[in-house]
Amino acid sequence: MELKAAWAFIAAALIEGGLAWSTSKGWIAPQVAAPIAKTAVVVLVGYGLWQNRQLRTIWLAAFGLLLNTVAMTANGGQMPVSADALIAAGLEGFLRFMQTSSDAVHNLIGPDTRLWFLTDVIPLPWFKKVISPGDAFLFIAVLLFFPEATQRVIRNRRA
Repeated sequence: MELKAAWAFIAAALIEGGLAWSTSKGWIAPQVAAPIAKTAVVVLVGYGLWQNRQLRTIWLAAFGLLLNTVAMTANGGQMPVSADALIAAGLEGFLRFMQTSSDAVHNLIGPDTRLWFLTDVIPLPWFKKVISPGDAFLFIAVLLFFPEATQRVIRNRRA
């Protein structure tokens, strides 16, 4: 079984990562990079998901992408992240960075944050990561994709 439009997922990751890195270096303002990064990710990942819509696990990923898109759209194109969750995940260094600046992807949760419960509020200390509920759905979809893909390959070989 082949994942269709795999290039779209790779391109989305490279664009978002490149813009986040560029803003951390001060080359691009976060206010400029954030909408570009989010638009590119939603369009490219959305296209990749649509191309693979025959897979059941893709619908979990699409739901995760929708939750993240809602959270980021409600917050100006950036994903707010909880300071408490960053500390719980052992990411005090990133918290210090976020307190003094911003990147194309994140900003700290504040009093004006909308839909905070959909933002990066889940600490994963064993991975040194903070995720959102949408990220959790995406992660589960990736985990379930491999067994589904394997079953499809086996069924196709038997046919």
